[in-house]
Amino acid sequence: MAQKKFISLISGGFDSPLATALMIKRDFIPIFISFLTSDDKIHSMKNKVITIIKELKFLANYPFKVYIIDFDGTLNVLKNNYERKLTCILCKRFMLRIARIIGVKENTNIIVTGDILGEQASQTLDNLYSYNDMAKDFVILRPLIAYDKNEVIELIRELELYDIVSKPSAACLFNPQYPETHAKLKEIKKSENQININNLIENALRNVEILNL
Repeated sequence: MAQKKFISLISGGFDSPLATALMIKRDFIPIFISFLTSDDKIHSMKNKVITIIKELKFLANYPFKVYIIDFDGTLNVLKNNYERKLTCILCKRFMLRIARIIGVKENTNIIVTGDILGEQASQTLDNLYSYNDMAKDFVILRPLIAYDKNEVIELIRELELYDIVSKPSAACLFNPQYPETHAKLKEIKKSENQININNLIENALRNVEILNL
């Protein structure tokens, strides 16, 4: 597989745009996937992500390909049917499954995330470990894993992206009140064994929007 392409899981936050920018600077070519996970009637998150991606073009001289995926349907199923504390972990695992599918289509086996160790409940060491089996024939790169938030913000300022990424937009409505921070793979697998995984993935990809920016 081509080693110059990578799948970028990008959101409207500070971390994933910076992780992507660092990879672009190393001459890697991003294929963006953005999962929209909010009841966003005015598309504030979608428009913010598109604006961020357009701003990243100053680092590259080629068009960017972007997959926009409405993830509310998947998250509603996870929220309403399975252990609530696992919602974010199950969500991230589904995102990685979809990233692998698109990676095969785009001829890359590299997935890049904006994970920072301990930054969120889904990014504790135990929870990061729980995503490893999602990689399989892929490699998951985390360029910011040892950064802290202040370092990320400073680098975002240097890239002149701060004004964009700091703008408010619709947030995810599916975060549990008490998220799991020390997930056990056995517990995760038990929940996933009750899920029609292929059906959820097919539904998520059915109405994917592909943009060339």
